[in-house]
Amino acid sequence: MEGKSFYDLDYIIEINQQRLDQYTTAYQKVLERLTHIILIYSAITIFLIPLIQDSALFKIRNLFFITSLILFLVLLAISLMFTIRLIIPVEVAYLSFPRKYYEEYRSEYEITIEDKGKIKDLLKASYIKELQEALETNEKVFRSKNYFYYNALIFGLLSIVPYVICLTFHISQKDENIQKIQIVDAGNLRNFIKTDSVDKYNIDKKISSMTTTQTTKLPGIDNSQVLDSSPNLIKENSQTISTKVDEKK
Repeated sequence: MEGKSFYDLDYIIEINQQRLDQYTTAYQKVLERLTHIILIYSAITIFLIPLIQDSALFKIRNLFFITSLILFLVLLAISLMFTIRLIIPVEVAYLSFPRKYYEEYRSEYEITIEDKGKIKDLLKASYIKELQEALETNEKVFRSKNYFYYNALIFGLLSIVPYVICLTFHISQKDENIQKIQIVDAGNLRNFIKTDSVDKYNIDKKISSMTTTQTTKLPGIDNSQVLDSSPNLIKENSQTISTKVDEKK
């Protein structure tokens, strides 16, 4: 601060320019961080429709689930409201072209004022006035946008808690459905095995009966001396073998 004074117009211009750059940069960074909120929305909306269907179709009637779902939707709606306000365009102040001062304003001052030193200070004063208005405008814009971003992010994060609870109910319900299907399939399998065993028993009985009663009647051959010989039976399915046996009989 040595050698600098608020009586110095150049120093006043310098610090106002610095602050204007700071608030303009901070405002742009707030908009850049919008991706953080979008990432949260992308994660929690994957199962949003299934969760609503669980409630609307009364698939899950647990009171704790319904309460958590309502809380989740309320927090998400509040977050969305702040996000919408965050992305709504607003007026941001940007400085005019320098030509406005060194050509237009200078010419106007020279019409009524002959002292160039005084014109110089008046030009600086006009520039400082523009800097101050721009700084005030961008400071308000930054504070409002930062407020919207903060609330959108906080309510979005808070909505994750009831969302996880609802998702747990949804996944557990799917697991129960899968288990029920597996149980039914297991019962069908047992019935199939039982039926298959009965068929096998009947087939073996038929084949055994066929082997013991059937005799060959080849010409010039003593059937009593013929050694018993049977084909190799490769099981494909019961229906096929039964058909073959029936045909042979």
